Amino acid sequence: MTKDRIIALLATANILLLITIGVREFREDSGLALTSSAQAQVSRASVPAHSGASPIDTVAPTTGALVAGGSTTDQRRTEITESARKVAPAIVSVGASQSGVFVHPYAPFFSDYIPVFPYEEKIPYLGSGVIIDPNGLVVTNYHVVERQKDVFVTLTDGREFPGKVLDADTLLDVALIKLEGAKNLPTVRLGDSDDLLVGEWVIAMGNPFGNVIGDPNPTVTVGVVSALKRSFRPNAANANRAYLDMIQTDAAINPGNSGGALINTRGELIGINTFIVSRSGGAEGIGFAIPVNRVKTVVQEILLHGQIRPRLMDFDVQNLTSRIARLVGTRAEKGAVVSEMLRGGPADRAGLRIGDVILSVDGKQIKDAEDLKLSIWTRPVGTRFKLLVDREGRQLEIEYELQEGRS
Repeated sequence: MTKDRIIALLATANILLLITIGVREFREDSGLALTSSAQAQVSRASVPAHSGASPIDTVAPTTGALVAGGSTTDQRRTEITESARKVAPAIVSVGASQSGVFVHPYAPFFSDYIPVFPYEEKIPYLGSGVIIDPNGLVVTNYHVVERQKDVFVTLTDGREFPGKVLDADTLLDVALIKLEGAKNLPTVRLGDSDDLLVGEWVIAMGNPFGNVIGDPNPTVTVGVVSALKRSFRPNAANANRAYLDMIQTDAAINPGNSGGALINTRGELIGINTFIVSRSGGAEGIGFAIPVNRVKTVVQEILLHGQIRPRLMDFDVQNLTSRIARLVGTRAEKGAVVSEMLRGGPADRAGLRIGDVILSVDGKQIKDAEDLKLSIWTRPVGTRFKLLVDREGRQLEIEYELQEGRS
């Protein structure tokens, strides 16, 4: 091969190389997609293994144009958005009709001449509720329907159903409503509130300020599980209620959210939003929800027995003080002292005695009398407990069963 021939071949190869590079640069500058094999290699190298994103979606152009079936809208869908979308149709607004009498402002002076006029006001957004059965079973807080007549429920699609309160556990603040004539309603799947992690994402759904907005569609707030097993009575006004093992969350819970859903990122109901602790009256990141496992117990009790069976409280306790500890002969520093007992009752038959110091219930330490009452009297009839008791310095275990009392 001559020297001139070799030089001609090299020149041709350089020209082809420049053309190839130019085409590649044109494709990259113009936003054209890579070939499928090259694209997959780039995507796999750039997507973190834990992201769960599709490699093809990751290299979609920022213009929002479709690339291999993906879009920017698809990329914005998360577990939170999907859970909220899935659960929303099962969130309802609970309302009631309230009666009153209109009195003219001059009535005290002209009471013999000015008539009064009775009226009935329809309040469609007292609180929220959650559909748990397609035939119209709705759970909510008791304080939402307390002292209300002619309860009705509004669905997100605008349908309205009259509701009947089947019964409520007034102590635990849980009520069960049956919607009359309802069939094939959307429901929420019940989760397991015993399987929660502090710090995991949760979503609060309900209808805050519904009377102002006039919209039955629920709002969504997002937060985390802040704490678990918070037990207390919030204030003197609710002295007849006990809140045991509550879920604390920083997801905003506002007026009208009561009775709404607290769900996890799988779209499962894990709690019923109940109240907030606030200085201003607004959401300050300290909200509480009744665990769904406790709600399940209430619902099962009502469906099986037609009511919440009254609990027989056959003994009473008081706080253990240093003086009482000396009198009963115990070295315990915390506990609840049995101060009264029904003769012949379940506690008496189980072997409990006045002066016994109850140290724990089913292995959970009892700090004081209030702690014991929350641990025992919030459970359904038929629950069995193992009480660890200190009697004159000697510890023994007593098995106690909560029995039905008179209503």
